[in-house]
Amino acid sequence: MLELANLPRQRSYGHDKRDTLTATCRDCDVRFACNGGCPKDRFATSTHGEPGQQYLCPGYKTFFAHVRRPMETMVQLLRKHRAPAELMYIYAAEDHRRSRNAQCTCGSGKKWKHCHGLESTARS
Repeated sequence: MLELANLPRQRSYGHDKRDTLTATCRDCDVRFACNGGCPKDRFATSTHGEPGQQYLCPGYKTFFAHVRRPMETMVQLLRKHRAPAELMYIYAAEDHRRSRNAQCTCGSGKKWKHCHGLESTARS
């Protein structure tokens, strides 16, 4: 695998992929996860009007923003030699302390009880 990754053609592809990113992409705080995506999907226009923006960018930003806190918490748990599954207990304790009428943590603007709270999961 290392031989393949170090082939001149493969290295050239990686450099070309990196060097053709839009300014919007280069400045993005979730680029670490998508690396600009596949070049075949870069046919949208960036927020700065540049052609060649990753078409799936808005979805990537939403997803990676949503999972950032749990992922960072799991990293902290692993560094303390604890199981990442403990995250579930941390979130359950937070949910238990949260008021039903508090804003939902997902950012929807809805009350907890109507979005991700127990009432919403009971209807599912």
